[in-house]
Amino acid sequence: MSQILRFAGIRHQYDYDETDDLAIAVAGAALVIPVTHAHVSKTTSGVEALTLANGKPNQLLTITLAATGGDGTLTPATCTGFATITFAEVGDTAILFYVDDSAGWRIWSVWGFTGPPAVAA
Repeated sequence: MSQILRFAGIRHQYDYDETDDLAIAVAGAALVIPVTHAHVSKTTSGVEALTLANGKPNQLLTITLAATGGDGTLTPATCTGFATITFAEVGDTAILFYVDDSAGWRIWSVWGFTGPPAVAA
């Protein structure tokens, strides 16, 4: 079971009973990225239009492409500084920070094994 802690104003999930419930695997053809876990491992099964709902203020979310059958383009409901992130290569990762319902998601960091995922403004 996880517990959400606040440290320096940032929400962070802590897995205090070590049950590995901080991460979730999202299968191909599932287009919604959940905001209920701190880490999402996504598999794509073809070109996918991924969606991301608003989170909680000060929430951190890590999304990693675990296996690819095509590009997954993520479009958050509310965001600032970008419009989409395209996950194309295994290992593409984005850490997103949810500010509030006005600013929405902001990119904290992006990286990948062969280069970062593509970010479009």
